[in-house]
Amino acid sequence: MKILILGSGGREHALSWAISKSPLCKKLFCIPGNAGIKDVAECIDININNFNSIKQFIKKEKIDFVIVGPEDPLVNGIVDKLNKIKIKAFGPNKKASILESSKSFTKDFCKKHNIPTAEYKKFKNFTNAISYIQKIKYPIVIKASGLAAGKGVFIVKKKLEAEKVLKNLMLKKNLGNSGKEVVIEDYLEGEEISCLSLVDGKNYIPLLLSQDHKKIYEKDKGPNTGGMGAYCPLPYLKKNITNKIKKEIIEPTIKALDKEKIYFNGILYAGLMLVKEKIYLIEYNVRFGDPECQPLIFLLKSDLLKILINCVNKKLNKTIIKWKKEYALTVVMVNKGYPGKYKKNNIIKNLNLIKEDMNTKIFHSGTSLDTKNNIIATGGRVLSVTSKNKNFNIAKKKVYEVVRRLKWKNSFFRKDIGYRAKKLK
Repeated sequence: MKILILGSGGREHALSWAISKSPLCKKLFCIPGNAGIKDVAECIDININNFNSIKQFIKKEKIDFVIVGPEDPLVNGIVDKLNKIKIKAFGPNKKASILESSKSFTKDFCKKHNIPTAEYKKFKNFTNAISYIQKIKYPIVIKASGLAAGKGVFIVKKKLEAEKVLKNLMLKKNLGNSGKEVVIEDYLEGEEISCLSLVDGKNYIPLLLSQDHKKIYEKDKGPNTGGMGAYCPLPYLKKNITNKIKKEIIEPTIKALDKEKIYFNGILYAGLMLVKEKIYLIEYNVRFGDPECQPLIFLLKSDLLKILINCVNKKLNKTIIKWKKEYALTVVMVNKGYPGKYKKNNIIKNLNLIKEDMNTKIFHSGTSLDTKNNIIATGGRVLSVTSKNKNFNIAKKKVYEVVRRLKWKNSFFRKDIGYRAKKLK
């Protein structure tokens, strides 16, 4: 089969790396890809939002199967467009993608179908939102309802701070149209859990539970990012919690989607909060998480391409997924200043000195090649260094040994990824 992956992040590098090893894959392309993906796939320089150019490429190369990585093309209906030209694609259609594109819709969906989530109010009017924050208890969470690349969630401790956030979102439009509607919800304190499940419309298979680290600084301080690191599976998590997630979140969600006549095929990512053994839904995403995808893929024993094809063909009930019985941990290296302004195009040093093997892999995100063929740091998140081991602490030690050898001017990383693992007892 000829396979096309859409995207350019660490998630897409991990997917490309795994799919390139499948005996079903005869030729692998990635649009647009990055400097790391080019080692396992042919990268094609086409704008990911230019569907006409993508369609021409698909027809020219006779692509058999498309895997959509990021949320933007999904929300814009690329799967619907691909299906119209009779191309099978992994990912939900536009109608189902509203679970990620509108936090307002998701909160109403949860309330309607008794899926546990934090209490909330939603606002399109700035004056009404300001009036509401004068009379509620703090801390609160303010969310831009639309897509914001992981930067639209604000934990707010005081009224003045809340006013500033609302002004930036609704009046100054710092996040564009993402903030034209906001959701203000109760703050939940607990452990964040990422539960990704394959869904083929009716059947589902949960993947290993993982934990993302969204804040830029150690001990979860500072602004939210797209993710600074992740690990899986979750050590010491009680089995009854896993069952609760299935019974109280995932299964009710799939049944509710069916009831609402929303056909969902792809990855259903439930961002959860565990509060004293109670599970609450924080948000839905409709694709593999980045960086959760990297450690998940690193632990996958089964053929990823076969799994994704089975999902699209509604055969998950006949699919068995096998995992390596190890722990995997990913540390994301970023350009200093991210998620705000940062400098680009510095050469990444020592990549050629790192010996990658079955236990250690460097997945690229924001990388490119300069005119002299040097790998340069062009994005906010740049590299996802991933290691695995049967011992969680050894996996963590190994990943940081590699991270500390990699350098470029203005590089930055969190030094405490995985620090909450033992709190999950």
